[in-house]
Amino acid sequence: MVISGLVWLGYRIQQLEQRSAHVQRPRGQRQLAPRFELWDQSTPPQIVKFERYLGRTQMVVVFFDGATGADHDPWLTQLRDHHDKVQAAKVQVIGISAATPYANRESQKRSAEFPFPLLSDIGKDIPHPAHTLWGRFDPSDASLHTGVFLVDRAGMVERDSHSYKPVADPQAVVQSLCAGQWPE
Repeated sequence: MVISGLVWLGYRIQQLEQRSAHVQRPRGQRQLAPRFELWDQSTPPQIVKFERYLGRTQMVVVFFDGATGADHDPWLTQLRDHHDKVQAAKVQVIGISAATPYANRESQKRSAEFPFPLLSDIGKDIPHPAHTLWGRFDPSDASLHTGVFLVDRAGMVERDSHSYKPVADPQAVVQSLCAGQWPE
């Protein structure tokens, strides 16, 4: 039983490596994406674990301004409006902000339903835990920063020596995703 489990695990790792080898990645250092558990916009809110997507799909993680709402974020609205093509490309979209689940639901009421999770980064012990882990929180002035990140099937994301790096040209990335293609 143990041997068959180890054989399966080795096979699964090999599959993930082969899949991610076919995806052209931006040049730079890559590291496993930070994990988190956050509340979504459903009623009642449900906990979403980032790990549930790892090894299954490529992801685009969009940190957006919760004060203005998802309905005013240019990247999320484009990804929502072209979700059928994004989904056909086997890409999972995840939106993250400091807005409450209620505020995210209200954002949907003002525009249209978002067919992907809008997660609330509100922590008890650590303020904005996902923003902090992904380098989108500046503790010196308590400011939150927006950004778009690409995570491959193996769970790897680009980073520099200090933190995880958002994509340099979010417009080009979103256009590629909306055309049903993983950005090169």
